[in-house]
Formats: sequence, structure tokens, C-alpha cells
Amino acid sequence: MPVKPAIFLKNLNTVEVEQLLQREAPLLLPVGTLEAHGRHLPVGTDTICAEKIAERLSIELGAVIAPSLEYGITNVLAQTSPGSFFAEELFENFVEKIIDTFRLQGFKTIIIVNGHGGNRDALRKVVRKLSRVRPTGLAVINWWLISEHFVDRIYGCKPGGHAAVEETAAILSFCPELVKKENYQSDNDDYIPDEGIWMYPPPGEVIIDHAGQGQPDFSPEKAARLIDATVDELMTKLKRWLKSFNRIKGGLRP
Repeated sequence: MPVKPAIFLKNLNTVEVEQLLQREAPLLLPVGTLEAHGRHLPVGTDTICAEKIAERLSIELGAVIAPSLEYGITNVLAQTSPGSFFAEELFENFVEKIIDTFRLQGFKTIIIVNGHGGNRDALRKVVRKLSRVRPTGLAVINWWLISEHFVDRIYGCKPGGHAAVEETAAILSFCPELVKKENYQSDNDDYIPDEGIWMYPPPGEVIIDHAGQGQPDFSPEKAARLIDATVDELMTKLKRWLKSFNRIKGGLRP
């Protein structure tokens, strides 16, 4: 049986869009940034991961994928080219307008698939604000935090962090040709932040929480297991959420 393809909004005509609105298809909005991810991963890692996770969810949920937002809020690595220089307020206003416009045009459930930790606070503020003013189902996925649930089981170590085991696994699973294993050197690339001293730019772009834990791993088999487990967990949570809308009537429920 052939696998259903992901649905991309930009590829549809108005008749097809109307059909999506009639069946109340969820809308997926991938959000990432441009940012250094060590010397072994592409600078578009955050957006690529968000897009590929969105594709998997589109197939499972029959959801439609909106065009990606590839510029986010880069903080720690803002001095390393290329970095996105979105001010928080500008980013919040832009995302809010995108979501509000889709809602006004008929999309009742909007799922932001976020690939970048620096966007989290701004996205939280936006969805909390909009959830108070319109009857809309709003969710934000921070996929790497879900993947951390499975790192110990699959890799036998603690979760990593930025450009570490989780993101390396994602790019290895989705776009293996973009992973440059030969460029990674732990001594040169790893950095463990210390609250006692803040450094800009940091002395390494592979940012991990614990020495010798969560470093990049280049096993394709483990990478596939981690991403499959992550997507399965996301699907379980999203399906329960989508089914829950009608259990209580009234208020600002979608």
C-alpha cells in the first residue's frame, strides 16, 4: 500500500484549500532559524528538523504544512555567521500575525513545529495571547525535548543539547548527506556552559550539559529509532489533544 504524501499548502489551488477547510484539517507551521550547529551539521538544522517532523505529522494526521519561517531568535550564537537577528518583539508580532490570519481565513487548529530553543519563550507568549481571544486549537511542538525521553534507552547516555545527539540523529535520519562526521572533533567542538562565566561567542557550537554525555553519535540505526520514537510520542499526544476539543462545550474552544 503506497504511503500518503505530505500536504504542502503552497502547492495547492483554492479548490483544494477549500476542501481542507471543510474537513477542518490541522495546519502545521514549521519554525526554525539560521544558526551554527557545530562543524558537522548544516546551519539550517533547526528549520530542516521542523520541516521534516511536520512532514511525518502531515502524513499521519492529514494536516497541511504552511510555508516555513526560517528566521528566528538567535542568542548565544548570534556572533557566528549566519545568525538570525530577529528582535523578540518583532518575531512575536510576525508569528502572531501569521497565526491570526490563518485563523481568520478558516483554519481552526494550528500546530507550530518549532526547531529552535531560542524561539520557545516568544512562541509561548504568542499562543497564550491568542488562546484568550479566539476559539482556536493552538499547540507548539519542541520536538527535541520529546526526543530526550528516549536518549538513555537508545544511546545509553544523558540527553545532549545543541548540535548534539538529538539534532545529529534528526539530520542523520532525514538528510544523511548533510552530516559531515569527519568535521566533528569533541575537543574543539564541544562546550559545556557554566553559569559562573558567560562567553559570547562560546568556544564551541556543540553545547552539551554534561561532560562525555549526549555528544553527537553517527549511527544511522540509532538515529532512525530515536526519530521514530519521537514522532510516535508526538502522534500519541496530538491525537489525544485533537479528540479532546468537544468534551467540553462553550468558551473559546475550537
